[in-house]
Amino acid sequence: MKMYKKGKLNTGMLNTAILGLVLVTVLFQLYSQLVPTAQTAGDTLNASGVPLGNLFTSSGVVFVIIMASLIILVVKAFMPGGK
Repeated sequence: MKMYKKGKLNTGMLNTAILGLVLVTVLFQLYSQLVPTAQTAGDTLNASGVPLGNLFTSSGVVFVIIMASLIILVVKAFMPGGK
């Protein structure tokens, strides 16, 4: 963490950390509300007989990819940028 010479935290760093925590919380809340609805729609799509509809079921590969991309996005956002 970046500190001044007196050992105090930089207020910009604290603002960034608080904003980051709030955004991650909102992102996970959004996903927790939208994914079950999308899984139900995928199950309905599969039941209708659409070709490759089983990819969109609640245990299908599409939702595994969505969850993996969410984790990768969060980890990548909090990794320090290297120059």
